[in-house]
Amino acid sequence: MGPDQLFDVTTNLLEANMDRRVRSNNLISRNISNIDTPNYRGTGLEFEKQLATALEGGVLPPTMARTHPQHLPLEEPKPFSNAAPQYKDTGPVHLDIEMSRLAENNIMFNAMVKLLNKKFDKLKSVITEGGR
Repeated sequence: MGPDQLFDVTTNLLEANMDRRVRSNNLISRNISNIDTPNYRGTGLEFEKQLATALEGGVLPPTMARTHPQHLPLEEPKPFSNAAPQYKDTGPVHLDIEMSRLAENNIMFNAMVKLLNKKFDKLKSVITEGGR
């Protein structure tokens, strides 16, 4: 098993979601820092379009395995992080709205970290207990 096969689709999805959360955090922080700038309009990520693009691009791998040489070959899944972020104009910046977006983003980021930690705990368990 090579290092590219060590992590599954879920791990890649969690990594991509964390990357998106970091980008979103940067945009929200920029919006808050420019709250007093005249005519400044906020910026956010267009998550639904980004998800649809990723799913249409063949990101999700097939659920079947090629068990016979005459079966059709499987296509390699494309990495999630290659999808270019799509930005949207969120309009005038309001502190209470941006702070709620920031709180939601932080909660979701922490949830992704916890899920990723569980995945790594399982991997650690296989490595340490697999040799017994």
